[in-house]
Amino acid sequence: MTPDNGRLPQAKNLKVLVADDTASNRGMLEVFLRKLGFTAIMAVDGKEAVARYEAEKPDMVLMDVMMPVMDGFEATRSIRRLQEGNWVPVVMLSALSNDSDIAAGLDAGADDYLVKPISFAVFAAKMRTVSRQLMMQRAVVESLEQIRAISDAVIDGLITIDEHGVMHSCNRAACAQFGYGPTELIGKNVSMLMPEPHQSSHDGYIMRYLETGVTRMVGKIRQVIGRRKSGALFPLEIGVTDIKLPDRHLFVGVMRDVTERERQARERAETRARLERLYAEQEREQELARTIMERQIHADWLTDPRVQYSVAATTRFSGDLVMLARSPGGRTFAMLADATGHGLAAAISVLPILSLFYTEVARDVSLAKLVTAINTQLRGGLPVGRFVGAALFCLSADAGEVELWVGGVPEVLLLDRNGGIVRRFASDHVPLGITDSDEDTARTESFPVDPGQQILAYSDGLIEAHRSDGEEFGPECLERALAASPAEQRVEAVRQALEAHLEGESHHDDVSMLLLTCVPWSEAVEAVPAN
Repeated sequence: MTPDNGRLPQAKNLKVLVADDTASNRGMLEVFLRKLGFTAIMAVDGKEAVARYEAEKPDMVLMDVMMPVMDGFEATRSIRRLQEGNWVPVVMLSALSNDSDIAAGLDAGADDYLVKPISFAVFAAKMRTVSRQLMMQRAVVESLEQIRAISDAVIDGLITIDEHGVMHSCNRAACAQFGYGPTELIGKNVSMLMPEPHQSSHDGYIMRYLETGVTRMVGKIRQVIGRRKSGALFPLEIGVTDIKLPDRHLFVGVMRDVTERERQARERAETRARLERLYAEQEREQELARTIMERQIHADWLTDPRVQYSVAATTRFSGDLVMLARSPGGRTFAMLADATGHGLAAAISVLPILSLFYTEVARDVSLAKLVTAINTQLRGGLPVGRFVGAALFCLSADAGEVELWVGGVPEVLLLDRNGGIVRRFASDHVPLGITDSDEDTARTESFPVDPGQQILAYSDGLIEAHRSDGEEFGPECLERALAASPAEQRVEAVRQALEAHLEGESHHDDVSMLLLTCVPWSEAVEAVPAN
């Protein structure tokens, strides 16, 4: 029950760390906590929360999910790594309430989840529950520590023998290990607990040690084989200490049955070997899949001296794809595709496009018909939730006109010779594979171009690539890199600018770029150096 003043009896002397980047949220939570009797410690982001946790050692943590510098998930993982045996409950606070968000919080190490906005009644009930769990856990820990203090001395088997190998004492653990009662061991030679040949030779081991001081057992920990009353043999870890009394020697053996440990070690070795085989098999399969996909891309077209491109995948497989082909009529078709997600699943999504693109271009179809064919293929072949953003453009044979279709990717840029932006073409279609094909779906835009102008398409992974501080590469960095580079090195210049922006960190999405210089093919070899 909660007292009339609203305070929780168990809240006394309990410190709660609150991490939230919104001042109003922190203020509200501080008021709630004080009303309940807790002491509040405030942090404005995940990084500060970790530092305050390490310095203040709070009893509980209330962690917002979405924060700058370090989000709640990473902060929770860092706090869990700092814990030294004591359980500190972490409750996630977020307006995100779907199952995947809650699961992500729990997977990061949180113990519970509170969905914003938070009412005082719900908050008080939650804190009451968490406080009760904390008190119960601490009571259990205290009891376990008391039991452990008593049990530490008897957790392993203890046997004391004299210079003749006769057992003088044995504890309960030793009796259980070997399957004997105490009276069955006291006064008997310890060699009865060993298999041959050690059983017959053990007394000689003792005499040799007493005479020479040379030993393989005393003062060391070794693994040997023990013999149970049933005759069964088992692995035993033993350490022997020589207690030198004025008139004699006593030897204390501390023993541990390592049967289970040995079994687990064998299982781990078998599991490791099995995983290594599976990993090697998976590597071979993925390499085969990658090779098959690469062979379906007509890479020879991409050596066109008018083309610059880059595809950087986050994994072995890329969900981004760039393609180029010339039709029998002399037109140049180019396509940049960006499938949902990244990795193998995204790569499979763009797989149906490969052969279809080259087949349709070889038939000298219009750009609208090419778009229709690809959309129809993806619409019928991809599951719900999977789609492909794309930019397709067709350069006329005389390089005087470009026809363009953009759907689900960032704006396509028309650049002048100096890298300045002449026109921007925003996406005016949904990505491919979402809706059925019709006249509007395949609608294209045509515009004249001057010799030497360039068309640039890129995936959202480029401008959304960000450092750990959250700063994205963005359109501004892209445009600066374009303007500062010579025409024949623009894609490489952007790639280097992105690399510098990330400061050695990896991008979290596939990054692709495709640039086509608007000159006729017949003039391309001399006009544009191959890149």
